[in-house]
Parts: sequence; C-alpha cells; structure tokens
Amino acid sequence: MNEELISVIIPVYNVEKYIRFCLDSVINQTYKNLEIIIVDDGTKDSSGEIAEEYAKKDSRIKVVHKENGGLSDARNVGLDIATGKYIAFLDSDDVISLDFYEYLYGLIKEKDYDIAECEFLRISSDEIENVQTILDEKNNNETIVVKEESSKEALSDFYGRYLDPYVNKVVVWNKIYKKEVYDGIRYPVGRFHEDEFTTFKILNKVNKMVTSTKKLHGYMQTSNSIMRRDIKQKQIEDNLEAYEAAVNFFKDNKFIQVKCMRRYLENCLELYMKVERGSEDTSLKNEKYEWIYETFKKHYEQYIDEIEKYTENDDELELVVHIKEAYEDLIKNGNTVLTVYYKVIDSMQR
Repeated sequence: MNEELISVIIPVYNVEKYIRFCLDSVINQTYKNLEIIIVDDGTKDSSGEIAEEYAKKDSRIKVVHKENGGLSDARNVGLDIATGKYIAFLDSDDVISLDFYEYLYGLIKEKDYDIAECEFLRISSDEIENVQTILDEKNNNETIVVKEESSKEALSDFYGRYLDPYVNKVVVWNKIYKKEVYDGIRYPVGRFHEDEFTTFKILNKVNKMVTSTKKLHGYMQTSNSIMRRDIKQKQIEDNLEAYEAAVNFFKDNKFIQVKCMRRYLENCLELYMKVERGSEDTSLKNEKYEWIYETFKKHYEQYIDEIEKYTENDDELELVVHIKEAYEDLIKNGNTVLTVYYKVIDSMQR
C-alpha cells in the first residue's frame, strides 16, 4: 500500500510518568509514514525533555515548545504546521495499538472517506504497560463491525439517545481525518469541552465517514482525571454554551437542531446530577444548582415546543416525556436529586 503522510498531533503537559508509553506506541507503528508533532504546552515537569530525547532518535518527530495555552491552543499549533494529507490527534498519556494508523488508513482509503473512526478502551494507570495485550484480547473476543455513515447519520449518533456512540463521536483521538476537514475550523482557546464546540462542525462538513468497532486506543483514566473531580462553574457554562452554539448552527437543519435542543435540556439535568455527586460543601453546590436550574428554565419552553413539533422518533419523544417529568420534579422539589429521571435513563442504558 502506498503510504500517504499522516500528521499526528500530540499536546503535552505534565505527563512525564506516561509519555514514554505513548510515544513508544506511535514510533513503533506498522504504518511508517508519520509526521509526529509534539506540542509542549509549557509543561512544568520533564515531559518536554523526554520529547526532545525521542526527537533525537526519530527524525519523524518535531517538537514545539510554547507557553501554556491549554489543550485547544496546543492542538491548533499542531494543525497550523501539519503537512500530512491526513490528521490524527493523540493525548500524551494514552497508548494506541501498533496497527492503529495502518488499520484506519486502510479504512479511509477504501471509499475515499473523510474520517475513519475506531472504538477505544478505558484503561487504568496500572494497565498502561500491557495495553497492547489488553486491546488484542478484547478484539479477538468480539465481532468487528464496520459501517459507513453519512453526515446526517453521524450527527444523529452524536446527538442521539445513547451515550456510547456520542462519546465515540465527540473525542478526536480515535480517528484519522482528511486534513481539509479542518479548513476554517480550530479549537476554542480557553474553553472546557473543546470537542463539543468543534465536532458538530466537522461532522456537518463530511460527505461520508467509516466507523469500526475494533478497539485500537487505550484511554488512560487516573484518579485525578478531570471527569472525576468536582465540576467547575466554567465547565458547566462551557458545556451548555457548546450545545447552544450547535442549536444556533443548525437553524437551517431542523432535524438535527431539535436533537441538539433535546440534548441541551437533558444535559442540564445531567450536570445537575454531576454537581450532586461532587464533594463540595452545600453552599457551593447550591450556587451551581441555582445557575443550572435558571439556565434550564430559560430554554425549556422554547426548546420543548420545538422538539415535540418536529420529532417523529418514538424513542426521542419518550426521552422528552422524562425531561418534562424531571423539570416538574425540579419545580416541585427544588434542588433535589433527580432520581426518577436517572432511574429511567439508567433503565434505557444510556
């Protein structure tokens, strides 16, 4: 197979414990024609030095050192200097299967797709040395399904009823992209939920993409993972602003817009629960509860009317019924755990 250049963008910040595992999994890929762009985002540990060490051993590696600007800024720097026909991203504490790029490149070339996507497996820091074996064993025991998706189908998954397709779609590091997909698109600097602000624009641009259930990426979760800490007010605000931006973006595509509206309302309730599960004191929680509630209430009547007017899918209408029940629970009981709503959602295996 004629190997075209794939630019792999790896933002780095304070990952000295894990970066070698990550870089080893990249430089030892079966697909060799890689441009490996390591963006040192002002790291305070030895991660930048380790990156330079690898660059001396492998001419495919370029290291950029910059002041700390956050994940979005680091990705954008990588995008601006990438020269490959295809783009890939990788977090510097994750590990990929050694055939990651060979497999996805084979898929994307079959029908000139815009994106090729695989599934990922959550791993712990204790498993990082054995990721290759863990991924192989997982794939050997499962039937691999490959399917083609149009932009409409991909966006339906993205804003659909089930959580797994959404998570697979929203993250960037389980894919390779044609570089032109990113023309005019960059990640929002200074924002949490940078993928939610960006992925819907990318999926809207594609003609067709291909997805595989093969697990080729080990996503490392630590006890300090951002998803495990108390949720910050800015995270809440950025999360909902990303959904509101999508609602406005799809004003001429009512099919997708009503899905965004439903997810916006649903996400308000999910954020409410995330605050409840945190370890903050009651006064801090109450401030966040009040903000989420007022924001939810502000959009509720407008969005719920539009959803019921345009939604024909019974599953989605069922979710709307439960959003209404949760809203009534909030009105009646104030800042309480939304137990009815979440029991229903859990039973639907979101």
